[in-house]
Amino acid sequence: MSGWARTSVLRSAGVALVAALLLAGCAGIPNAGPVGSEPIGADQDGDDLISLPEGPQTGATPDELLLGFLRAQRSPKNDFIVARDYLTDEFRTEWRPTSNVLISDTAVVPVAVDEDSYTVSVRVDAVVGAHGDYADLAEPQNETLAYEFAKNADGEWRISSAPDGSLLPSGRFTVAFSASPLYYFDPSYQYLVPDLRWFPDTPSRADRIVTELLRGQSDWYGQGVLVTAFPAGSAVESVQVANGVATVDLSGDIATQPELARWRMQQQLAASLATLTDSSSVQLTADGFAVTVGDRTSVDRVLAVSQKTLGGTGDAFGFLARDAVETVPGLSRPVQGLDPHGATLARDAESAAVRADDGAWLVEAGDDPLRVDGRSNLIDPGIDDLDYVWTVPADEPSAIVATGADGVPHPVSAPFLDGTARTLDVSREGARLLVATRVGDTSAVWMIGIVRDADGVPTGLGTPLQLVVRDAPLIDAAWVDASTIAVLSGSDGESQVELYRIGGRAESFGALDGGVQIVGGNTADGIRVRDADGDVWRRTSSGGWQSTGIVASFLGTQQ
Repeated sequence: MSGWARTSVLRSAGVALVAALLLAGCAGIPNAGPVGSEPIGADQDGDDLISLPEGPQTGATPDELLLGFLRAQRSPKNDFIVARDYLTDEFRTEWRPTSNVLISDTAVVPVAVDEDSYTVSVRVDAVVGAHGDYADLAEPQNETLAYEFAKNADGEWRISSAPDGSLLPSGRFTVAFSASPLYYFDPSYQYLVPDLRWFPDTPSRADRIVTELLRGQSDWYGQGVLVTAFPAGSAVESVQVANGVATVDLSGDIATQPELARWRMQQQLAASLATLTDSSSVQLTADGFAVTVGDRTSVDRVLAVSQKTLGGTGDAFGFLARDAVETVPGLSRPVQGLDPHGATLARDAESAAVRADDGAWLVEAGDDPLRVDGRSNLIDPGIDDLDYVWTVPADEPSAIVATGADGVPHPVSAPFLDGTARTLDVSREGARLLVATRVGDTSAVWMIGIVRDADGVPTGLGTPLQLVVRDAPLIDAAWVDASTIAVLSGSDGESQVELYRIGGRAESFGALDGGVQIVGGNTADGIRVRDADGDVWRRTSSGGWQSTGIVASFLGTQQ
């Protein structure tokens, strides 16, 4: 396949992001003792983010002013206009409330250092960086924030110095901020890949989305894993939304780009602005003049798979129902002939990666099966849209190999992985690898960029992003969609399903007995779990799990 241009590896940003954010917003000032002020914890629900919070009260003491300022941070309306009222005239334009958002459910009590200096100590559970990158902390960190005060011309206390950023309880974060996936192309320009960010719900949110889109993907993606159609030097002039149309005016070398490149820019903008409720289409302009983009079929950013359950019964392979198996044309018979224990179906349903007793196989419709990896103790293989089969032994999680239809293996070592490999799945657009391992009684789930040469041949893996997951023995993991991972964990016959958004927050998806395997669908409702008896379960609307009536020897993954 042409169009590939992967040139560098993924850079790890998880630890660096957290460290930078906390160092930027925190200072260790000694405590002189608490003052008798009202703590503001996550359980105080009186503030209404729909309306503006109260401004500073006449005669407020520094500790009262500080509590009011922290409450006002919960409303981003009009660029945190009320929170800025608590600041001195000189400082109100310097404070950057979204550069370092700390999420904490600590009850906050101001502590006096002296008359015009206070601190608050909090336990931080998650952070959001200046570019909207969200990161849970593996271990909550205790931090101390310092504030200084000065009197204005009217003799009223105002805050003259404060850490950049905001402090929000977890329950308020998703009210004040919204998830906004930014979209970039894979190097073949066939697929759009989401890069989840979080921005305040303000009128400037559309500008933030486009500004960050032009800045580039999150640091953990690195260079070469994803690409953008926008030329270097592109900048936002304005984003105006009216009558369902977002008009995006850019400066830079936009109008002189080839029409195909301009169309790709429009596709990135339309996908990234789709979360705006008042925008259904995008008009691209350059320095105020309309830009033609041509008429082409929109890029599919969903990459949906069949809603049917793929798997094997011991006697047949295909799409499973209660009392029947629907065959996959050209594949079911040769796959079953290998006596499979696991399989992944390629996107075009014309090839599959299969795990059998004697190794991993590539099965292509119309061709004889090709054994691509004869190592022992392999876990279920993955497959990408170029028919590279991805394999790894359970007891050697760092020894990942991608093998093409020509039978040539391409080792893509991952020395950072240890423990026991449980999952190896390629994302549906082929740019990322999901690896899940079990280390003792704990779980480790990794997102890793796939580095390829100009022909799409895998040449290596980038530095990984490790997700913060439940501290329990990992059983299995699976892609749910382009930005969500389902993790099955547990022990002693009990299992728990949790969903993790890459760059977002986790959600419990309920417990069931004896889960041993999980596969994803197009949404969370498409998740299926197989138990130790082979029964296949699905989530109900009430939050429980019920049997589908399907019995399987294994569940297949749909790439």
